[in-house]
Amino acid sequence: MNQIKIGAFISGCRKAKGWTQNQLGEKLGITDKAVSKWETGRSMPDLSLFMPLCSLLEITLNELLAGERIPEENLKEKTEEVLLEVITSWLGNDEWELREDGMGAKNVLEVRDVSKIYNTENTSTLAIDSVSFQVPYGSFVGIMGASGSGKTTLLNLIATIDTPTNGAIEINGQDIVGLSEIDKAKFRREHLGFIFQEYNLLETLTIYENIALALTVKEIPKNKVKETVLNLSERLDISTILDKFPYEVSGGQRQRCACARAVSVNPDIILADEPTGALDSNAAKQLLDTFTMLRNDYGATILMVTHDILSASYCDKILFMKDGKIKTVLNRKQESRQAFFSSILEKMAWIAEDENHVL
Repeated sequence: MNQIKIGAFISGCRKAKGWTQNQLGEKLGITDKAVSKWETGRSMPDLSLFMPLCSLLEITLNELLAGERIPEENLKEKTEEVLLEVITSWLGNDEWELREDGMGAKNVLEVRDVSKIYNTENTSTLAIDSVSFQVPYGSFVGIMGASGSGKTTLLNLIATIDTPTNGAIEINGQDIVGLSEIDKAKFRREHLGFIFQEYNLLETLTIYENIALALTVKEIPKNKVKETVLNLSERLDISTILDKFPYEVSGGQRQRCACARAVSVNPDIILADEPTGALDSNAAKQLLDTFTMLRNDYGATILMVTHDILSASYCDKILFMKDGKIKTVLNRKQESRQAFFSSILEKMAWIAEDENHVL
């Protein structure tokens, strides 16, 4: 993948629009320095910016990655070539270890015909429209979609933070829709683990105390709390920072602390909302490797909302949302991570190029 060629292509498309680097940066919510680095080939746009950038410059994803306009008659051949280069550049040449896809396993989460309508004095907004899906035990499922597609609203319904207008949600056989607010709070504490983009750690507690807090609330014996915290911190490579406060450690370390806290109480399911959103690429990869370890070694079940294709490639299954509905589903099955990354990228390219494409 030729970053200099891609940078020159971005520069040419920007200038054709009559925009300065600062104007393009403002439209994307980044600095003009970041745009300058792209255009001089010193860095590549973050994956989360690919689709917005293509939309603004009125180019296809494949043209962006190729660094040139692609005639329609050459589109299929060029697409395959570009995808191979991208996959090799980001994921390397090695084959990833194949994993079971969880098919046939008992479901920890059942979402059946769920809808959510928000009513105001003058309008009604259908945020979630008759959504149904299952998450098997020990699986890693991702939800992708543009801003406003309903993915975070759906996660909030599953987290009992909000209540669906219609439909049923069961976690480990427990119907959570009809629970009282007190019972919902108890259910969240005992059955759910949470990992947020902004960590949600208590700044006045040490890393050790943040992890231990969830166990203490469940009245776990003190010696067991210590054993659990030490074991998890060792596995997540944060054992050397247990006496530090969150503001004293890196974003990646804070997020791994959040992972330890989430898994410490052995929840039925871990709900992760854009967990890599505040991390740089290296810290994000460490976190995703941590998720894989939690899934493989601890049997954790993870449901993750993400806009990032690389993050999604770690999942077993991806639910693509649009306008409050699940429009299509990709199952990893026995694909390597490289192959699944390619499948996701191809799907995103089709979605970006033709909003009316029937998935």
